[in-house]
Amino acid sequence: MRSLTALALIISIFSCNQNEDPLEMAGAYAMTSQVLNDGTRDSAQDRKQLKIYTDKYMMYASPNIADSFANFGIGQYKVQDGIVYEYVFYRASDGEVKDTLELKIEETYNGYRQVIDKMPIDGQFYKLTEEYDNVGTNLKSPLDGAWRLIRQIQTNSNGDSTVNENRFEYKVFQSGYFIWAITVRDTANKSTSVFGYGRFEMDGDNRIKETIQNSTFVSSLIGKTYEVDIAFEGKDNYRQTITFANGDKSTEVYERLK
Repeated sequence: MRSLTALALIISIFSCNQNEDPLEMAGAYAMTSQVLNDGTRDSAQDRKQLKIYTDKYMMYASPNIADSFANFGIGQYKVQDGIVYEYVFYRASDGEVKDTLELKIEETYNGYRQVIDKMPIDGQFYKLTEEYDNVGTNLKSPLDGAWRLIRQIQTNSNGDSTVNENRFEYKVFQSGYFIWAITVRDTANKSTSVFGYGRFEMDGDNRIKETIQNSTFVSSLIGKTYEVDIAFEGKDNYRQTITFANGDKSTEVYERLK
C-alpha cells in the first residue's frame, strides 16, 4: 500500500511539473538588437530600449527614431507553451488600445530573443525580431509591480501648491530597475509622451535611490541619481516625493495595477 501511495505521489508531482511552463519572464532586460522585416528585406533599428516584466505586467520604453519623444507600451501578459502573449492596453503612439501580441521566445546565453510575426506599424504588418540581455538584479522590494499615477502635487519653495489629476503616467519596478512614462496634451489637444528608466535601490523602508540611465524628458537627467522619499498607504498605494535643488517638490500618488 505504501509503495502504491508513493508511486501515485510521484505521478502527481510529475504531472504538475509537466503542466507548468518553465519559461519565467519576470525581470529587467536591455535590448541589444531590433530588426524589422516587411516581407522583402530586413531593416535594423538603432535604439536603446528597456523592457520590464513584473509578475503580471510588461512595459517597454525607448526614444522614437524620428523625434525626441517616447516610444512605450504597457500591458498584461501570460506564458503558455513557450509563447508569451502580451495584452497591450496603452501605447504612446496610439493611446488606449486592445492589442494582443504573440511572442515566440528563445532563451539565449545572456537573455532571450523574441519574434513577433505580425507587428502592426502604421497600418502595415512587419516581422519584428528583438534580442535582450538580462540586466536585472536579485533585488526584491515592496514597489515591485506596475503602478498608475492618480495625482500629482507640485509645491514651490514658498510653500504654494498646485494639484494635477490629469497627468497620464505609468511606472513599473522589478529586479532593481524601473520605467516611468508620461503622456501630456497641449492646448491643441495634441499628445506627446516622455519616459525615463534606470536602476533603483531601497534606502531603508521610506526612501529609494533612482539612477536615470535614459530619458527623453530632460537630457540632463541622464546619469543623475535622485533620492526619492516614499510612503505606503496600504500595499496598493504609495506616494513619492522628490525635492529639487531649488527647493521645489513634486509629490506623486500611485495606485497599483491589479
